[in-house]
Amino acid sequence: MANICELVGADVHHVAKAMGLDRRIGPKFLHPGPGFGGSCFPKDTKAIAHFASSLGYRLRIVESVIEHIGILGLTFKPNTDDIRESPAIKIVSSLLQRGARVTAYDPAGMEASKRVLKDVTYVQSSLEVAEGADALAIITEWNEFRHLDWDTIRKRLNRPVVFDLRNIYEPDRMRAKGFAYYCVGRGYEPTS
Repeated sequence: MANICELVGADVHHVAKAMGLDRRIGPKFLHPGPGFGGSCFPKDTKAIAHFASSLGYRLRIVESVIEHIGILGLTFKPNTDDIRESPAIKIVSSLLQRGARVTAYDPAGMEASKRVLKDVTYVQSSLEVAEGADALAIITEWNEFRHLDWDTIRKRLNRPVVFDLRNIYEPDRMRAKGFAYYCVGRGYEPTS
């Protein structure tokens, strides 16, 4: 916020004082510094990041809380374009409501998904989904997702985090490749 104030000729102390007049926020802890803590509202962080961008400035601290998630699979099962009652639609909707940026790929379900998930970026391959994502989630067990190029995907991800909601891969193998790998019902050992 201090950097934006410098760009527009404002005094960060005046801005902080004005923000502190809102009783829900209060005047304490509104001092310029290296970052912020506490709850952050997705719409507010997006608005601030957009404003900074319009001034030619990237607020990397704010941008870092706007997670980018890659989704593999949108249909309720493989080999169909049917998204009715698909867990993926519910999961993606929930991520969007929480302010995440979502990129998705499904071999057959994207056209149907576009009608209900408007704020998703749809791409044409698994590799494109991984580009710049903070995590990758496998939600539908399409055969093509069983043979992913994990070395290339790892290079494209911002963070090597995989949620395999269909238990397609072996946890030990994925963790040995350097992924923070989460699956369903197979136990969990935290990775460093």
